[in-house]
Amino acid sequence: MTIDLSATDDLIVLTRVAFELAPLIVGEPPKYRHVANRIANADVPAELVEYINGRNYVRRSNLPAFAQALGLQLKQPDCPRSGTSPASRSAA
Repeated sequence: MTIDLSATDDLIVLTRVAFELAPLIVGEPPKYRHVANRIANADVPAELVEYINGRNYVRRSNLPAFAQALGLQLKQPDCPRSGTSPASRSAA
């Protein structure tokens, strides 16, 4: 059986998930063991985790939903202040 590599480009092994979550969340990312225990206890929906060859993976596109399933707070996207454009702020 061969694995389609284009389908695995989006996969992040569980040991690297905390590193990938860091820029998306407020505060420190959870430790690997905490996340692994939450998955083992079925605290995270099964559709967010893929088990391949003895390892757990999370799709990069599912990271925000995965973070929320862990109870983490996502950072809010930066919104420009009303009445000012990015160009006018940089000129000031």
